[in-house]
Amino acid sequence: MSVKRKILWLSNFAFSEVNIKATGTWLIAMGDAMVKSGKVDLYNITYEGGKTFDSKNYMGITQWVIPNERTSNGMPSGKVIEFIRQKENEIQPDLIHIWGTEHYWGMLNVKKILVAPVLLEIQGLLSVYEKVFYGGLTNKELVECIGVKEILLPQRLYYFRHRIFKQKGKFEQFIISQSKNIAVQSEWVNTHIRIINPHANIYRTDIILRKQFYNAAKWNANPVSQIIFTSSSGSNIYKGLHVVFRALATLATSHPKVVLHVAGSIKYDSYFQDGYTTWLLKLAKELKIENRIVWLGPLDEREMVTQLQKASVCVIPSFIETYCVALAEAMMIGTPCVVSYAGAMPELAVHGSSALFFPIDDAAVCSTQMEAILSNNAFARQMSLEAIKTTEIRNDPEKILNLQLDIYEKVISNGC
Repeated sequence: MSVKRKILWLSNFAFSEVNIKATGTWLIAMGDAMVKSGKVDLYNITYEGGKTFDSKNYMGITQWVIPNERTSNGMPSGKVIEFIRQKENEIQPDLIHIWGTEHYWGMLNVKKILVAPVLLEIQGLLSVYEKVFYGGLTNKELVECIGVKEILLPQRLYYFRHRIFKQKGKFEQFIISQSKNIAVQSEWVNTHIRIINPHANIYRTDIILRKQFYNAAKWNANPVSQIIFTSSSGSNIYKGLHVVFRALATLATSHPKVVLHVAGSIKYDSYFQDGYTTWLLKLAKELKIENRIVWLGPLDEREMVTQLQKASVCVIPSFIETYCVALAEAMMIGTPCVVSYAGAMPELAVHGSSALFFPIDDAAVCSTQMEAILSNNAFARQMSLEAIKTTEIRNDPEKILNLQLDIYEKVISNGC
């Protein structure tokens, strides 16, 4: 890239000086890398629940936070559309990078609101997520996931939440089918996108991890530690926490000191908690593991690194993943990982070498794989080293930055 480009991001993430304890954190690393490269003037428009249009610049990134307003047809309000048009006209960006199909950004492109060439990057695939939304729970278990919150707010019932996922999935497929330039972070996503839109220009990209994961001390196997670490972005059944609970109960018979540390924004101690969380607590009690579970709450990057460094195993039991930053981050630290064969995760590691895999929803095999790591320190160390080596190559920041800039140039040169 010989010419300094103006790039406008439309994202669901606001850059901030505050340590982030939420999803979308890989955008921090990518944004920082672009600004430091000196090859990009970066602008970001994102949204919050307020009613004002605020300028919140960050470390060389010009940023606006706008109201999260949308109408019944999936489009934002006229006021929001006018603001975005105005900013595009002021900036005159060479390219607009839309992060994800979950919001109305993609519709702005479909409806020709945006003038500059557009690149749509896939973050999640709700049309696929909805197929595993119930995480293998039986009808009886789903009924038991109805708590106080769901009774008072029926729209929070998982049946209705699943319907919303399904509706959003159709909306998402429409956006993808009408998009000319699409970036994907895995071959698994690439396969799904090509089915939806075989005529799109599809570009393979990757993810730069947060700098703390590159700079931190690597995992050092501790045979005394019996900590299993996992995380979940909210009380979502398809993240599979119940699978880990059942695996933990089995593992505890041979490892009486084993404990599970759970990170994420799960309100486990609230009267108004999600029904799934209520059911999880009941399940833990039935399995006699409630005293083995430590709820950590949301963690920033430093806290996450610390947890991974002291854990014996990181387990990721998801039913679906379009990439899995959590796995890449754990592998960069070198924490031995036990993960499900879900979505794109098999692309990130090799079974028996850089991670151990288990079939989706198979708590017995999950437990066996964790046992294999806890009982063989030499094997755990070798897996750790292989994971670090794999991730340092795949998630090399300079390589990924150059790849992203090259994609931008290709889209700009195509002029569409």
